[in-house]
Amino acid sequence: MASDSFLALGCGLGLRSQHYPVITETWPKVDWFEAISENYMDTGGRPLQILEQVRHHYPIALHGTALSVGSIDLLNQNYLKRLRKLVDRIDPFIVSDHLCWSGVDGEVLHDLLPLPFTEEALQHVVGRVNQVQEFLGRRILLENVSTYVTYKHSMMPEWEFLTKIARRSGCGILLDVNNIYVNAVNHKFDPREYLKNIPAKFVGQIHLAGHTDMGSFLFDTHSAPIIDSVWELYREALSLLGPVSTLIEWDENIPQFEHLLEEAEKAKSIYKQFIGKPLTAEQVKTAERAIHSKNGGTPVSLLDVQKWMKLRIQLQDENNESPAAVSTRGFLNPQGGVAGEERMSVYANGYPARIQESLKEVYEAVHQVLGDDQFSEICHVYAHQYPSHDYNLNFVGRYFPEFLQGSPFSKAFPFLVDLAKLEWLIWESFHAFDEQPFQPHQLAEVPAEDWEHARVIFQPSVKLISSAWPILDIWRTRRQRSEEVKVDLMNRSQQILVGRNKDQVRCELLDQTQAVLLSGLLSGENLGNVCEKLSEMADEKELPIAAWFSNWVKEGLIVRCEFIEKTATHYSS
Repeated sequence: MASDSFLALGCGLGLRSQHYPVITETWPKVDWFEAISENYMDTGGRPLQILEQVRHHYPIALHGTALSVGSIDLLNQNYLKRLRKLVDRIDPFIVSDHLCWSGVDGEVLHDLLPLPFTEEALQHVVGRVNQVQEFLGRRILLENVSTYVTYKHSMMPEWEFLTKIARRSGCGILLDVNNIYVNAVNHKFDPREYLKNIPAKFVGQIHLAGHTDMGSFLFDTHSAPIIDSVWELYREALSLLGPVSTLIEWDENIPQFEHLLEEAEKAKSIYKQFIGKPLTAEQVKTAERAIHSKNGGTPVSLLDVQKWMKLRIQLQDENNESPAAVSTRGFLNPQGGVAGEERMSVYANGYPARIQESLKEVYEAVHQVLGDDQFSEICHVYAHQYPSHDYNLNFVGRYFPEFLQGSPFSKAFPFLVDLAKLEWLIWESFHAFDEQPFQPHQLAEVPAEDWEHARVIFQPSVKLISSAWPILDIWRTRRQRSEEVKVDLMNRSQQILVGRNKDQVRCELLDQTQAVLLSGLLSGENLGNVCEKLSEMADEKELPIAAWFSNWVKEGLIVRCEFIEKTATHYSS
């Protein structure tokens, strides 16, 4: 039976934004939910608010994709701090990530890349897991990943590598049954042999998902129903491990929530059959084996492996290799009758595809203007010219407006760069960690003579952009068909206030004087100085500054007021 340190909570579902409405409106009968850590640890907006609501009704597991526990690079301390903050806030019953690496040399490849099963890699991962567990103050689980290449210098089977990491570090195992099946087909081993060699006491969670048959190999897509062979393997796993909290994963082509509930119920019907059944001594016993190196040469270092794979993924050109990486040529096993290096195309093609998917989500209007083909083309160029340094895929588009500045499309569409800047500000506003807003009644507490020295602190979600083009009008057409879009571009400059009211981002057109006021306040100038500038612009025309200020307070866009010449005084909620 699973270790007492792990709760067997039944069968859960992944928390996906498409299903927020049905979940929060009906609170369906689900045992628990799993949330992708990076989708919630870097946002203070609606996703985090939804997660907190769901946490009030269900147990939550946090599952990460960017820990990169196998990378040679130092652990990302900013990532760990944000993860710990989320863990403390949500109090999940499980925190997990993947047994893989995701980047090297400070660059992130946004994939779950395989490790060689060597003693060097083993010791490296164990040391990193110990650091993570000590930092978080809790045990984590590591998931076995699907792979499309294997290494000639691996010294043990995957299940032995996984088990030794759990034993030496004290971490648990998140056993992905679909990944076992995918790897068994891709690399020609018996998946039941894998299961028999995983000690039950280490397994704290199981994942079930669908995959795609690519002909010569299986590809782990999480975009299709679970096949019968994986269901059978799940039954086999529970017969060996006892009941283990089980998740239905579905990340692409996500169906209606009712369909996922049916999959969860199918899993639970199997799960219930093993509740209360003790395991035999034979089932608990682990038969560890060591396999000798297949190439008989000097093992390739973990650093060389990762540097070589990064180059092949980013450049997709085997002739563009550094001298240090050339020595690793031929270190992959053949896969499906082809050289292992050829199967690297699975990872190389996946990298720009993930970058494009992320950019498409952020830059809807730019995509609408350029169309599918041109947007895809420019995304692939961006992916390779601007290597990602963000562990969170949501923020890889940070430099996209800068990139567009030098593209030929900026000449064909002169408003394109400003449009991209607006979309990025909207994205930042959506995810910003806003603070408790300034309350309207506090305005009365501020003496009239103090306002001249007031320095106004706005919410992190408040942004301002000025453009010579009607970019807000263009942005509002982003979900219309191209032939239906009609926007007058001539002599229509715009100043736009971007802010968030609770969980909704709002964009408001400002006149020139409002924009000057807001720009000055956002840059840290005091109210008196900014008003002097406005008086020169307005030609003694009375401006409704108090009304503007009052409206921003009512909208929750202001956090507090500070008084530069009276440092001991500030007004906030």
